[in-house]
Amino acid sequence: MLRVEVSTPQAAMEAFADTWERAERGESLAPMEHIGFESLAELLAVLTPQRWELIRLVRQHGPIPAADLPALIGRAEEPLAQDLALLSELGIIEVYAGDQVRVPWDEIDLRVPLAA
Repeated sequence: MLRVEVSTPQAAMEAFADTWERAERGESLAPMEHIGFESLAELLAVLTPQRWELIRLVRQHGPIPAADLPALIGRAEEPLAQDLALLSELGIIEVYAGDQVRVPWDEIDLRVPLAA
């Protein structure tokens, strides 16, 4: 599972410290990847509706050659390549074997706190 959330740097450090302490006590920890954003506006600026659609389609059809995506999605090649690069950098989409792309996650858990 990939967790994407809005959290302050302080909250992220507290979560890291908690995980560290649990590991030192020998507790079993489930592997989880995490992406944090400082604000909802930042999250929405990065994970736009077009990028969510790209994630969904790659998950549905992947692994798939990146060259096949413009026809599948109906978008221009250059902006699509930029989106792929960003989503790959975040770890949401994997690019491997030259040009194969896939979403390695069965689930993305999106968390936005309503209260501080």
